[in-house]
Amino acid sequence: MKALICYNPFSGKQKIESKLDYIITKLKTKYDVVDVFRSLEEKTITLYIESFGSNYDLILVCGGDGSLNEAINGLMHIEKRPKLAYIPVGTVNDVGHMLKLNKSLKKVLRIIVDGNSTKMDVCQLEDKYFIYACGVGKFTNVSYDAPSKLKRHVGKMAYFLEAAKELQKDDTITLEINTNNRIITGDYYVMLALNSKRIAGFRLYRSVKPKLNDGVIDLTLVSKARYRMSIVYLISFFLFGDRIKNGVETIKINEAIIRSNKELSFNLDGEFAFKKKEVKLKVINKAIDIIISKKTKKRYFL
Repeated sequence: MKALICYNPFSGKQKIESKLDYIITKLKTKYDVVDVFRSLEEKTITLYIESFGSNYDLILVCGGDGSLNEAINGLMHIEKRPKLAYIPVGTVNDVGHMLKLNKSLKKVLRIIVDGNSTKMDVCQLEDKYFIYACGVGKFTNVSYDAPSKLKRHVGKMAYFLEAAKELQKDDTITLEINTNNRIITGDYYVMLALNSKRIAGFRLYRSVKPKLNDGVIDLTLVSKARYRMSIVYLISFFLFGDRIKNGVETIKINEAIIRSNKELSFNLDGEFAFKKKEVKLKVINKAIDIIISKKTKKRYFL
C-alpha cells in the first residue's frame, strides 16, 4: 500500500518539518511506500492530488484548515479517491477540533495507522468545495486578510485585530436565497453555511448537533439592523449560538441558489474562493472517506 503526506511548511508555528521523520516511520508500519509533497505555494496541494492522488491508498494532510481544503478540492476532481487523514498544525484548526484530532501527535498517528474511516459530506459552491464553513458578509474576510506572520506570532488573536479594522465599514449585503421550496430575501450583515459547531476558533451552541454525513448544512443569516445592532446580533450568535432568535435565522438545507445585487466575496473553510453575484450551493452526501476515531464517528456521524 502507498501513502502520500502533503504538508504546508508555513502552517502554524512551522514545527511540522521537524516531525516528518517520526510521521514517516509510523506510517511505514502499515504502508510499504510513503511519499512526501511539500507545498510552497497556494493551491499546489490541490494540483498535486489531482495529478497523482489516485495512485495512493492514503493521503495525509499536515497543515491548517486551508491545506485540508486544498486536499478536498483535489480529491473531488479524481474518480478513485484514497482515504483522507489529517494532522492539524495551523493557527485555529477548526476541523481538527471538530474531528477531535487536537491531541498529541502520537495519539493522532495511532488513529491514522488504525485506519478506521467513515464517509463524510463535502459541500460544493460553484466549482469549489469545502467541508465545514462558507461565509459572506461582515468579517468573513478576516481569516485570509490577517497577515500570516501575525498569525504565527499571536495565534487567533490576529483575527480579532483584523476584525477591529472592519468595524467602521458598512458592508450590507442584499440577498435572495432560493432553497427548500422557499425564497428568502432581505438585507443582511452576514450569511454563514456551517457544517460544524466551530468557526474561527469559536465553539457554537447548536440546538441540533450537526452530523457530518447527513446530507444537509446549517444556513445562518444575521439581519441588517439600525444603530449597529447587527454586530450585537452577530456577537450574540457566536456567544450563544441557536439560543439567539432576534435578528438571527438558521435553517437546514441541502442546496440553494444565492443571488445578490453586487459581487460578493465568498470565504470557504477560511480561504478566499471568488467574487460572484450568483452561486449554487449544494451538499454532496458521503463524498469522501476520512480516518477518524471511533468516538468521533459515534458523536458526529450517523
